[in-house]
Amino acid sequence: MASTIDELSPILQALNALYTGSNRQTKEQAGQFLEQFQKSQGAWTISHTILSSPTLPIESKLFAAQTLRSKVIYDLHQLPADGQLQLRSSLITLLGTYTAGPKIILTQLCLALANLAIQLVQWKSALEDVIRACGNDAASAPIVLEFLKVLPEEASDVKKIPLSEDELKERTRELLENNAMQVLNILVAYVTSANTPQSSHALIFECLNSWLREVPLETIVNSPLLNIVFQALSNEDLFDAATDCVCSMIRETRDLDDESDIVSTLYSKVIELRPRITESKDDPDAFRNYTQIFADAGEVWHMVIARQPRQFKSLVEAVAECAAYDEDLEVIQFTFYFWYLLKQMLVLDRYEDAKRELRDVYLRLVDVLINHLHYPYEERNGDLFGNNKEQEEKFRAFRHEMGDVLKDCCAVVGASFALRKAYTKVNDCLQAQNMGENIPWQDIEAPIFSMRAMAREVDLDETHVLPDVMTLLIRLPDHKKIRFAVTLVLGRYTEWTAKHPEYLEAQLTYITNGFYVNDSDIAGAAAQSMMHFCRDCGQHLVNYIDQLHDFYEKIAPQIHVESLYDLTDGVAHLVAAQPLDKIYNSLKMFCAPVVARLYSRANAPADEAGYRKIADEVELLDTFARLVHPHIEPGNPDPCMQFWSEVWPLIDLLLDNHGQSTYVSERCCKFIRTLMYSYRTSFFSLLGPVAEKLVVCFDKLHYGCYLWASGIAVREYGNEYSDQNIQNAVWEFAFRQSISTFKYMSTVNIADIPDVIEDHFRLLSNLITSYPYRFIPSELCKPSVDAARAIFTTENKEPIFTAMDLLHDIFSYGFSTPPVSNIMFNDAGEQYYDANAVPPEIQGIVRQIVLAEGEMLTRQVFSGLLYTFPRECVSDGTSVLLVLLKLAGLPNAVQWVNSTLAMLPAIAMTQQEKEKYLSAVDSAIQSDDMNRLRRQTMDFIGWYTRRNVTPRSEIRRIGDARDMRFTFAS
Repeated sequence: MASTIDELSPILQALNALYTGSNRQTKEQAGQFLEQFQKSQGAWTISHTILSSPTLPIESKLFAAQTLRSKVIYDLHQLPADGQLQLRSSLITLLGTYTAGPKIILTQLCLALANLAIQLVQWKSALEDVIRACGNDAASAPIVLEFLKVLPEEASDVKKIPLSEDELKERTRELLENNAMQVLNILVAYVTSANTPQSSHALIFECLNSWLREVPLETIVNSPLLNIVFQALSNEDLFDAATDCVCSMIRETRDLDDESDIVSTLYSKVIELRPRITESKDDPDAFRNYTQIFADAGEVWHMVIARQPRQFKSLVEAVAECAAYDEDLEVIQFTFYFWYLLKQMLVLDRYEDAKRELRDVYLRLVDVLINHLHYPYEERNGDLFGNNKEQEEKFRAFRHEMGDVLKDCCAVVGASFALRKAYTKVNDCLQAQNMGENIPWQDIEAPIFSMRAMAREVDLDETHVLPDVMTLLIRLPDHKKIRFAVTLVLGRYTEWTAKHPEYLEAQLTYITNGFYVNDSDIAGAAAQSMMHFCRDCGQHLVNYIDQLHDFYEKIAPQIHVESLYDLTDGVAHLVAAQPLDKIYNSLKMFCAPVVARLYSRANAPADEAGYRKIADEVELLDTFARLVHPHIEPGNPDPCMQFWSEVWPLIDLLLDNHGQSTYVSERCCKFIRTLMYSYRTSFFSLLGPVAEKLVVCFDKLHYGCYLWASGIAVREYGNEYSDQNIQNAVWEFAFRQSISTFKYMSTVNIADIPDVIEDHFRLLSNLITSYPYRFIPSELCKPSVDAARAIFTTENKEPIFTAMDLLHDIFSYGFSTPPVSNIMFNDAGEQYYDANAVPPEIQGIVRQIVLAEGEMLTRQVFSGLLYTFPRECVSDGTSVLLVLLKLAGLPNAVQWVNSTLAMLPAIAMTQQEKEKYLSAVDSAIQSDDMNRLRRQTMDFIGWYTRRNVTPRSEIRRIGDARDMRFTFAS
């Protein structure tokens, strides 16, 4: 039916507004109008009319072609069966109209026809019909080739195809596997025909690339196509398409045997290309393509190389030759994964001969990589990267990737040999400089950086090179970049220095001097290195703690807070290394100034910056608490907890006066968490006042961090390792905290407090784990289920995850056996499983909740799985659904699922499809085969969402699974 001018006019006006210089508001309105138009039933006819018009502009025709493509993908259900057949005919007719282009419109129409062919499962002769309708002459080649190219690509995009897994598998067999040889013959006919225009050859290669997985590779290799593709690498117009084809053919040999004739044939063809590496060095695009070919060949054939190193050494050398190119570092990255894969093989004992054969290539690669590590020599606008921060970060990231390749080299050639190369480069520079030559700092800094990258590969007993390195590093020119690099290198070799303490004093002097250089980067590097020295060389520094304290107090106010954290980490390790009788005084010596500064801030008003300062100071205390926790024999006092008990009134005061700041609250809660983790039973003395503070502060401020800390207290102390009084006290405290939280949740929109919800659900899950038989009969159980149901109507991912965990934990106690997490241990410490551990009255409470809430909960979980839950939640959501249905039993489970499916849109699925899933539910519950039901449920969800949940879906949930406000009456 032809569309009237009145129907076309608003579409064309909106397109004109979108593509011309209209103001932003007009463009947005036009975009919204066109989006709604694309969803409409009338878009089918109007789009066809636009595409059939000889006079309308290309922009409107492109929009119409895109509309048809998207409607075939998302809205085919709008057309009856005969309408779908008419659409097939009209699309084929339109293809003939656009034989000569524009190509962009032809591509959109081919995409539409390809998706129609995939969905019209009754169209068995799709390829033959399209080829026959378009004709076999040269003029029709663009249509046929474009359609053939996009068909496999579209069939592989399973997320947007509304077919079941079985239907798609069968359709792929019909369209692709059964037609593969016919397509290959068509491509050979086109490429060998003198009538095929040269402009179509690139499309032939693109089409071949799409069909490579369907056509046996042996057939392609033995056809004229192989030589033609490799010859096309010499044709500038065909170069990219031919490169993609060559790389794809190589990748298809991944699982072939070493002795395969296919691998041998392709290898010969690839090696013939090696001279072009040198020839193309002045052509960046060509060099990029050749590097991609050699790197892909190396990756795919790395196992073959390890087994036949002499025969395939030329390929390894070719990749190394590509890696030596220094004009485009991005291209060099193509080779990195190959060096890693080959290294993984060469380090195995069985490939020792291959390692010896290829060692010289890896040795040369070390030189290449160090050369690539150089910073730019020329400064632009006073900056090495011309003030281009993105370029600078990109280069730094690239250096670290090269560092990984250097590690691979060390594994193959030996770390001492690789390290010697770096040392020699630095030493040569130093000697040349001593003789009056002007040596750029970049030539010294690059090999120093490589030493840092190799550090983890160097043996701690290495004595051939490292002594020379350590002597050399601390007498290098005092350039900021060189000092920065040396400082970080010294920090990487601290484990070696711990075994060779004669170098310690000189290195520490070098590092501490770095704090006095007016450069924040060097100070940060010095702090990081000092941290490693204190960690690894603590046994040599224990007696210098007083001097270190003086240094710490002097430097701390002068360095950036992140650097101070690193330095404090190192100092804390040194405090932890003190004898037990000295730990209290050492801890107090370093922390007392921090405590004093916090007391002065606790009693003074603060702004945002002041709150951050308080949080930073508390972080320093947290570092000491995290790292200083000596082993204390049972019954003996803990000197650390003696000190922290003296500090607790300060934390209490900070929360009273500045707890309204999230910075302060969160950092204090983190400190409390650390005290519990570090001191465990020694913390009992503070547990009461701390728990009370957590309850009071949450009641006052409603910050999730107080629930987070409360959950940790339950996990740490609500177990059999605490005595009964402690367990009872923890339950009472957590019960109060949860009741308070439920009351707060009933006063707000819970979608607005995802952090609080997540932390509360984790607290509740910890309570179920520790106190299952107190929790389930308590006033907390039913509100927990209600809260989870309410969260399922929101779209906040983390709270949804924790709600699922919570429900699964609760419902697991509806069965006669407890969750696996409730494995028991006898007096001998042997594990056993009490099959009758869940008392009948506990099971009864859970089952009563399920029977009362189950039908609505089933609907809400299904609604989320089909429409609103993030895809990462599908597995956990399915687990909740299955445990719910298993508890419900028959006939409830089938009835609940049936009533849920009945609320889905009528066009979403047929009655037969509904009955198929209902039958699966019934069968699985009768046979207690929940694993099978899990697979069937996840397949059902995947199929349904592909078919019905699209970017233009207006349905967002099932029936009455609407937003739900949480209410709580204590």
